[in-house]
Amino acid sequence: MTAAKPAQSSVLSPQSFHVHAALTTVAILFSINYIISKLSMQAFAPLVFAYLRVVGSALILNLLVRDPEPVSRADSWRLVGFSLLAVVFNQSLFLAGLSLTSAHVAAILITMIPVFALGAAILFGYERATVTKIGGIALAAGGALLVVAREGFEGASKSLLGDLMIISNSLCYALYLVLSKPMMARLTARRVIARMFALGTVLMLPISIWSIAHQDWHHIPARAWLGLALVIIGPTVAAYLLNAWALANAESSIVAAYSYLQPVVTVILAAIFLGESIRPIAIAAAAMIFGGIYLAGRR
Repeated sequence: MTAAKPAQSSVLSPQSFHVHAALTTVAILFSINYIISKLSMQAFAPLVFAYLRVVGSALILNLLVRDPEPVSRADSWRLVGFSLLAVVFNQSLFLAGLSLTSAHVAAILITMIPVFALGAAILFGYERATVTKIGGIALAAGGALLVVAREGFEGASKSLLGDLMIISNSLCYALYLVLSKPMMARLTARRVIARMFALGTVLMLPISIWSIAHQDWHHIPARAWLGLALVIIGPTVAAYLLNAWALANAESSIVAAYSYLQPVVTVILAAIFLGESIRPIAIAAAAMIFGGIYLAGRR
């Protein structure tokens, strides 16, 4: 890249300020997502909420991203796979898991995405395995297992299931990040994401249809519909567009660093709006996961 890097200046440039403002907004929007989604799913079944979120996001993204050019048959099948990983499985597992576990635990476990992504990159030969990277992955995995073990021994069985769903969701999204990278470079992220969400509206219907048919539509309050609209506009469409812009104007390490902000903000919001209290073991697990991410990401 030929542009001068903002960090080289002693004064924060307007461009650098805008990047940090965008990334802070993204972190806040993702944190708010845990709270609004959890409150809205008191009226919506998780799979219904997930499907409506995908449909609404697909409509908005495909209106904003005009993509008249066709793609090859091979790319079409790849898009189906990416849509299954990043939209269908990702949204279904995340919202179903969030409905069963606490918001702050979900926010801590979701930070396993970069660790899983690194593990997948090493497995597929995109990254070279080193002692530090393997140690970081092991440390972060130990933190996630600490949370799961606590739910298994001290928590409710539904919380344990929710934690496992969040971890599975993180794995699916990490695989998508690694496998979709070549196509993102060829077709641009905006085109790929818009098409993935469009495909998701069809691919997700079979696993959502039973919940949709049994949803009590007549007793969904206005605040739940408002919550759904906010999740579609904010943590989905706006957060994606801001994050994509930030990635184009800042180094990936800076963008990745802002993922640490999400659990902190979520813990505060969950305490205020959901009455959740964080336990010492969750703090220890978060420290292990963050430490593992730091070690795994070191050059």
